[in-house]
Amino acid sequence: MVPGTVQQLTILLVLVLPGVFYQAAREHLRGAVAAEQEPQNRIVRAVAAGALLDAVYAVAAGPWLVRLLAGQGKGPVAGVLAHPREAGLTALLLVVVVPSGVAWAEAARDRRRRRARYEPTPTAWDALFRDRGSCFVRARLKNGLWVGGWLGSRSAVSAYPQPGDVYLESQYRMAPDGRFLGRVPDTGGVYLRAADIDVLEVLLRPSAPPVPARPQEEGAEHDTASPRV
Repeated sequence: MVPGTVQQLTILLVLVLPGVFYQAAREHLRGAVAAEQEPQNRIVRAVAAGALLDAVYAVAAGPWLVRLLAGQGKGPVAGVLAHPREAGLTALLLVVVVPSGVAWAEAARDRRRRRARYEPTPTAWDALFRDRGSCFVRARLKNGLWVGGWLGSRSAVSAYPQPGDVYLESQYRMAPDGRFLGRVPDTGGVYLRAADIDVLEVLLRPSAPPVPARPQEEGAEHDTASPRV
C-alpha cells in the first residue's frame, strides 16, 4: 500500500526502511540465501530487523528523536519542517548508515569464524561470468551439438536466483568437434539455457601484438576471425 499521508510515510520510514537497507546490505555482503527468496520471508525478516533497530534507536535517543520529529508540537512533523537538513541527516544515518553498518559487522564476524574464505557468489554459473570481459564462449548441448559465439558488451548473462542462461551477441559456425569455423553471416546472436548445456567453455583472447584497427559495423567490438581452438 502506498502511503497517503505524511504520518503514514513517516511510519514507513521509521518501521520498514531500516530493515530493508539492512537486508539489502546483508545480501550484498554475504550472498543470497535460498530460504529468503520467498517474498514473505524477505518481508518478515526486513520488518523484524527494522523493529529491532527502532527499539535500539528509541532506547538510545528516543527523547531527542521525538523532539526532532515533533518540534514545538504544531503538527506531527513540525520539527522536520523546521529543521529539514538536520532531519535529513538523521534519517540518512538511522535508515541507511546504521543498518548497513550492522550488516557489514555481521559479515565481518562470520568471515572471522570461518576457516575457509566465504565466497558470496551463490552459484558456479555466477562465478564463471562475474566480472567477465569480452571473450568467446562455446557450449556442447546435451544432444551433442556445439554452439559458440562472442560474449561482448551487447550480450547478457542471468544471475542467481534466476535460471542460468546467456545471450551471445554473435553466433559462430561450429565443427562437430567444437572448433570455431567462422562467424555466421548477418548473425543477430544466439540464446543458450544452462539446462540444455552439457559442457560450457570460456575462451580468453590470446595475448598478441597490437594490429591496425579495421573498420567494423557500429557496436561490434570483436575480431571477425574465429579463435584457433
